[in-house]
Amino acid sequence: MGIAALVSGQCNNPTSRPEIRSMSPQDRARFFSALEKIRQNGELDRLSKLHVDNADTIHGHPVFLAFHRVFMNDFASALNRADPGVSVPYWDWSLDATNPISSDLFTNNYMGGNGGGDKGCVQGGPFANWQMNIDSPHCLTRKFNQGDSIAPFWPPEALLSMQQTCSQYGALSSGIENGCHGAVHLGISGDMSTMFAPNDPFFFLHHGMVDKLWYDWQMMNPDTRFQMYDNVNYNDPAVSADDTIPGYPNMHVKDALDPRNGLCYVYVKSGSSEAAKRLMQEVNRKSGQNNGPSSTPTGGAPTPKSSDGGPSNAPNSMTSDDPSGAPNSMAPNSATGSNNASPGIGAAATAAGNGVPSADSAAKLNELTSQVSRLGGNGNDRAGASAALHDQQVDFLQNVLVNGMTPNHGLDMASAFMNRHNRFLHRHANALLMRREQQGETPGMGLGDILTGLTSGLLGKDGVVGHLLQGLGHVVEVLPQGLTETLKAVGSIAEDVTDDVFNILNLPKVDLSKVPEKERQIPYVAMLPDWWYEHNNLNATYAAQLHNQIHDMIDGYNSIQGYVSPATAHYLAKKYGSQ
Repeated sequence: MGIAALVSGQCNNPTSRPEIRSMSPQDRARFFSALEKIRQNGELDRLSKLHVDNADTIHGHPVFLAFHRVFMNDFASALNRADPGVSVPYWDWSLDATNPISSDLFTNNYMGGNGGGDKGCVQGGPFANWQMNIDSPHCLTRKFNQGDSIAPFWPPEALLSMQQTCSQYGALSSGIENGCHGAVHLGISGDMSTMFAPNDPFFFLHHGMVDKLWYDWQMMNPDTRFQMYDNVNYNDPAVSADDTIPGYPNMHVKDALDPRNGLCYVYVKSGSSEAAKRLMQEVNRKSGQNNGPSSTPTGGAPTPKSSDGGPSNAPNSMTSDDPSGAPNSMAPNSATGSNNASPGIGAAATAAGNGVPSADSAAKLNELTSQVSRLGGNGNDRAGASAALHDQQVDFLQNVLVNGMTPNHGLDMASAFMNRHNRFLHRHANALLMRREQQGETPGMGLGDILTGLTSGLLGKDGVVGHLLQGLGHVVEVLPQGLTETLKAVGSIAEDVTDDVFNILNLPKVDLSKVPEKERQIPYVAMLPDWWYEHNNLNATYAAQLHNQIHDMIDGYNSIQGYVSPATAHYLAKKYGSQ
């Protein structure tokens, strides 16, 4: 296919990748026609097979973002061979986060909707009745994860918080992989929930957005981030920008780091991030944490949508990494860092390890876990604190399991831990029952089996403690600490700020007083199933911590009177804007 064509050195006129809804009907039809051509000429099969063949090395590893950037450019090159000059769009699914099924993209004028029949074959839209060859002959399938609807995605605020908080490539990559990325795959499901997901053109629109999240993060600090590549938050050995991209033996990670040059493209803004930043500026002002006046005055003019410039262009005020764009609690070296947390850790560890299976001891253990999870700053501090936590948890849990099975003590402890970590305990308990059944034993679990299951589930090599410790030290790098408290201190958002959100998104104004309160709220994001994390080499505990933080964040935003998320504004304008 001419791999060298993927990297052409410096470029003076990078192509622009638009949000699909901003394209003219003619340009969208041209894009859909080019997709049909690469399905017929075998290029789509080639891409799907390449993704399947490299699945284990491109998921759950630092190369995740870099591979998919090159893969997306391979797709763009295939389209342009079929139709030179065709536009390659992305889908800003964060704008549809509140109610994904209401998106225009699931209509027949765009990508078509859910599959039908026993097999879930796509029956409407430009890809109706498509027959695929990878991984075996079948119809293109979709099976929405809530039947006729789709569970909510990460809203723009959560994505912006992640981008503002992450200071290293690996933190961002792992946050995307363990967080927002899977919700879209599993929301649409069918082919999209498999490693041959590139069969569905939704894959490329989705990964265009994933790539844009990386690109926008790079544009926040272009002097350093277009050269940044590391293994932060991954268990991989040291990585290098000279590493080869899996599936592309003639390409290296460094070739993919700055798309404005070798790959020669930029993204056109959709407005979601800009609207979220406007809201964040007001949150910052109202919470009293900013060091000066908001950089965008209340009621100020919205930032126009345009393509980000080439390498010489500095990011504008709406894409900068200026701390005024987010509450100070998002800063990696904030007051929740390791220096302030360390004294409390020693006291909590001592109390948690006192060998007394009591409610007070359990509370101290939870306090210790919480403090370690909030550590920032020096990685050695986090590693040492995590080791101390491990020792204390092992001693404490062993004491509970061995000596604490008495009323109001051990059983209560076991119940508490089962409630907190039932995902892992259920998995171990089910495995034990299956072994008994396979061996012809009478089903049932006595006290010994319960203890064995709990011990394995909590302390085994694949147990709760191990999973918990794997996650510790990660989340602080990905999402802000203390943001919920900041949000709850805001109180209310002025109407003119809400007007700004509608203006930035080019939406008709909605009379929010006539909108039911429930529809104004940001909905919770669904937890993904264990098999998704296992198949993608991900850390389920890390993902669960991210998930919990997103819910806390959503609670904080929903507590602000008058607050309207960009995703909510997008949905409400579609539903009520013409009334």
